Amino acid sequence: MLIEFSVSNFRSFNEEQTLSLVAGRDRKHPENLIAKSGLRLLKAAAIYGANASGKSSLIKALDVLVDAVRLSATRLTEGDRIPGIVPFRLNSQTPEKPSRFAVKFLKEGDLYEYSLAATSRRVHEESLSRSCIGKKPEVWFTRRFQHQTQSHEWSFSGALKEDERAVLRDRTRDNGLALSRGAEQNIKPLSDVFSAFTQFWVFDLSSSPQHLLQVTARRMIQNDVFARRILALVRDADFDIKDLSVKEVPLDGKKLSLVRRILSAPELKDLKDLNEKELLETDIRASHLVRDTGSPVQFRMEEESNGTMRFFSIAGPLVDALEKGSVVIVDEFDCSMHPLLTQKLLQLVQSETANPTGAQLIFTTHDSSLMTPDLFRRDQVWLVEKRASGASRLLSLYDFKKPPRSTESFQRNYLTGRYGAVPNFGPTLEDQVLK
Repeated sequence: MLIEFSVSNFRSFNEEQTLSLVAGRDRKHPENLIAKSGLRLLKAAAIYGANASGKSSLIKALDVLVDAVRLSATRLTEGDRIPGIVPFRLNSQTPEKPSRFAVKFLKEGDLYEYSLAATSRRVHEESLSRSCIGKKPEVWFTRRFQHQTQSHEWSFSGALKEDERAVLRDRTRDNGLALSRGAEQNIKPLSDVFSAFTQFWVFDLSSSPQHLLQVTARRMIQNDVFARRILALVRDADFDIKDLSVKEVPLDGKKLSLVRRILSAPELKDLKDLNEKELLETDIRASHLVRDTGSPVQFRMEEESNGTMRFFSIAGPLVDALEKGSVVIVDEFDCSMHPLLTQKLLQLVQSETANPTGAQLIFTTHDSSLMTPDLFRRDQVWLVEKRASGASRLLSLYDFKKPPRSTESFQRNYLTGRYGAVPNFGPTLEDQVLK
């Protein structure tokens, strides 16, 4: 379960900004909370702001951290750039400094804090600590890059054995993460922490849904219970779909030709012997009824509306999260979907019955109709706005010096500019005169 995430010197964020899922003192909507290990955590957080305010930068920051942990040990070689690291560029001092990320989360009742500071070329700092209930916090490892020696200085304590510490010192590259290397080397304490990062779903719903369509469909093939839940959601979303058919099929000629071109690259010579018969994709078809005869007719998922495809795409991660207690992080959550439909998905996540595992949903949106005290507490509504310096600032309605009343119309006050985080239009749009 996610407790909080902090970021600084990344894209539109200069000074450190923190998204916290620790609940405030509001008494409204107790069903929206998770009680765990003495903490009260939010099941959902909605992030609002004008275009180019930094909402997507926050989601990208989470994505960069999660991907770095998951992939650095297996996908990067010495000298490769760390993907996605982009410092704040509207200050002359920041482009050469590392971007910083920190995350606190709960796993099996223990609190972990993991932090990373890196440029695209190297890791400058990395640390991992654990706090057990009733015990002092343990800093399992810390590494800091020393410019004088051009090497990392390490310190260890806690759960890691001496031979495991030696593995991290000797086998962690400058552009790699010790947490990832430890998991890859089957160091159990680090493998357990690493597994928490596999429970984060991070994606942009406004981009092509093809990858998520395939992920959801493959899980349906593998798990009948999962498939029935997806079908129930799709049926009840009023898309006029009566049934779903999902199966694996060989890649069609166009896609197979693309794969062949990719595999012809010299750097992929080891993959050229891949058996083309093993290259499969999922074929997803939705059954509708012919109105005058009542007979079924099938449509490929790509023939369905954008809203249908995106609903099917997000249904997979949400059902998976509700089963496992995962964290779903979505940019443009409302993309192509009706406001009442997105509202129903939020109610599902915040339901005590549907979400007994403590799944969490963090999302950006422009849909102000969701900004209502009937659905959210004040600590669940977050705003991102640009300061005069060009840097983004992040805060919740609960963080205001004079917070709004928990019963007032969040939507009306937001759209009238009372909370900030709305566009400031110039004369062409404000006066509606083209000069």
